[in-house]
Amino acid sequence: MSPVRFEEGTWPAGYHPDFTLSLYNRPGHVALQGGRAWRSFFMLHEKRHRLLAVLQVCVDNGTGKSPLRAPYGGVECSPRVSPTQLFDFISFIESRLRAEGVTQVTFKCAPQGYTPHTSALLYTFLINQGYQVTHAEAAALIAVPASPGRTLHAWERRKLRQATVAGLVFDVLPREQLAALYTFIAACRRQKEYTLSLSLEDVLQAAARFPEAYVLFGVYHDRKLIAGALSVRVSETVLYNFYSDHDAAYDALSPVVMLIEGMYQYCVRAGIALLDLGTSALGDTPNFGLLEFKLRLGAAPSPKYTFNKTLS
Repeated sequence: MSPVRFEEGTWPAGYHPDFTLSLYNRPGHVALQGGRAWRSFFMLHEKRHRLLAVLQVCVDNGTGKSPLRAPYGGVECSPRVSPTQLFDFISFIESRLRAEGVTQVTFKCAPQGYTPHTSALLYTFLINQGYQVTHAEAAALIAVPASPGRTLHAWERRKLRQATVAGLVFDVLPREQLAALYTFIAACRRQKEYTLSLSLEDVLQAAARFPEAYVLFGVYHDRKLIAGALSVRVSETVLYNFYSDHDAAYDALSPVVMLIEGMYQYCVRAGIALLDLGTSALGDTPNFGLLEFKLRLGAAPSPKYTFNKTLS
């Protein structure tokens, strides 16, 4: 008998993840997302008491969504999971959801570059089982090597030097400044006629629940905050640039270049393997200018897919 089994229900007591579980799939964060009813699915190794895979999906009115309100959700799994086990786990999830009356299911996955091996298998098997890509975005990921060595485009190196000469200073901010930083970023977005997806109350609630996950950065000129980033350590290996912006009055100094450079150096010191600069889109259309800027900062593109299937 195989020591691996599939299960639906509450988080299995005594089982520890055999992989780095993302913040957005932790039970505490799922609770923050709201929703009427959540279904949790697990792949377990009984002998080793290890959690090999997980999916958390919110079910409402015959529709299943993973996540409900987060940058990504979907299936996460250990690199030890065999292709057969992963394929069968997807089938198990679908059969249980169908039995519960779910007729439509949507999985928004993390960028492929987070876990290239398992993501390649997952995407292939979802398509094999009839899932369609309904939304595709290009995330921008900066790999953080053990030794410094990332290449900045010549123009961005010039902007970084100009910012330094002009007296701009990067700093890591204390968590107590979260509300002030959010307010600053929201004001910068209003300058550009954009809004933030989460309210200040939502962000403060999440940061209170997971204080260690929220890391704040700023760039100052004469002690005035002119650029800031609210980032989330979504796992031990990934720092996600959740919200960032700058005062448009300082466009000529491009303070975001210094901001991202400072975040990169923070990742080097903290042993974080990936700095995720986020996706670049205006609705369903790529924001080419923003994406190209991120690539000039040393990022590499990584696909981020949303899959959907109608269950018959």
